[in-house]
Amino acid sequence: MNDRLHWRPGKPRAWEIESQEIELDDFIERIIVVSDLHAYREPLAAVDAYLDTLNEAYRVVVNGDLFEGGVDAPTTIDWVRARASGRTTWGNHDSRIFAYLAQETDQDPPSQWKQDGELGSYKTLSAEQLEFVAELPDQLMIRWRGRTIRILHGHQNPGNPGYTPWMATPDQLMELFHDSQVDLTAIGHTHYPFVRQRGGSLLANSGSVATPIYRWRDTGPIHDRCADGDSVSDDGAYSSFLSIKQGGEALAVEIVRFNGLLDRYTHYSDLNMLMLARRELILNAFLDLKKMGRG
Repeated sequence: MNDRLHWRPGKPRAWEIESQEIELDDFIERIIVVSDLHAYREPLAAVDAYLDTLNEAYRVVVNGDLFEGGVDAPTTIDWVRARASGRTTWGNHDSRIFAYLAQETDQDPPSQWKQDGELGSYKTLSAEQLEFVAELPDQLMIRWRGRTIRILHGHQNPGNPGYTPWMATPDQLMELFHDSQVDLTAIGHTHYPFVRQRGGSLLANSGSVATPIYRWRDTGPIHDRCADGDSVSDDGAYSSFLSIKQGGEALAVEIVRFNGLLDRYTHYSDLNMLMLARRELILNAFLDLKKMGRG
């Protein structure tokens, strides 16, 4: 078992980024990038509904964080394998289960594993599903119609071994992840979508298909990410993903947004995240860390 499988979220990276090369045929007309699924099944049905409207050849890419938050880890893995097998990266929340299997000593005991947590997700996965997750690469390098698209979750990058916090701003992410050597770098992790350009190359964040975060608060004032002139206006809370097409000589990157769904979670009483905090997160795109609690 390598260093990557011993890694804990928040720690520095101690291995070379594992990258997978992908060549897409020119007949593909659209690439869909979905990230931060977090084990919620309803948003995946919404993505399926969108895909059913497309009258063109497309490929789906999944950009990490399959677990932690929802209660549908096996369904999420099945969806990812059906839609994006060979085109999926590993996020920061897809890892603690492997440290546990490696018998690391500072793990929560199974009696404390909630259904909506990483380790709770592990309990519901088959050995085959677990193996699929363990083998996911850190990064994809997609070649398509003469363009190069770098796909990585956003908690790590090849040029910096440090951990990137989810609270990072778009300006900070531009300094960390913008790469003039590729046409587009697509990330997730922060749950806030944007598209920015510098020197002819793009950095895009798909946001979260399950739990958008436009605003957040810890112990102090509310932090509002909705900057003037950014890709997302402060007009409500929307889950999102990226749609990439060829727009003339450049890539055209669109943020596709849709309303999140929550009703089923009102029936659970023993989850990590309190219903009040979950409602604010999904319906208002506001993560209030003071209200997270335990269900």
